[in-house]
Amino acid sequence: MAERLGWGIDPNCTSARGRTPLIANARGFVAECRDRASAAQAGADPTLTDETGFTALDYARRKLAKLQSRKPRRPRKSPSLDENDQLQLQPEEQAELARMRRELGAESAEAIRIWWKERLRAARRVFNDPEQVEKIVAMLEAAGK
Repeated sequence: MAERLGWGIDPNCTSARGRTPLIANARGFVAECRDRASAAQAGADPTLTDETGFTALDYARRKLAKLQSRKPRRPRKSPSLDENDQLQLQPEEQAELARMRRELGAESAEAIRIWWKERLRAARRVFNDPEQVEKIVAMLEAAGK
């Protein structure tokens, strides 16, 4: 979200369903506090609602309740991680990374960092982290006061 806001988009713009970037972040699989903080810095209004009448706080609370009601599962380790939880790329992924470096040249450092971060997040299966959602709920509640 921080990257998109850096492009100059309106932090309160809406999709066809009335969803702001803040609402989309709260509804998504990888809701993170730093995205919420970026939106707040850009002037995102946490009180805006989508077509259903829900705010980002409503969605974050619903997600948190759902996550807390689930029975905890032991996380499965991804085959992409070694014994130290470091990412090991398959040959086709290594080839893709090399292609990106060639095509992007000197400007590739940031794109490669973002790609690597997202690939590592996927391998570690860091989706819908209850701790992050709890922090988002607290941040949105504080912003609404």
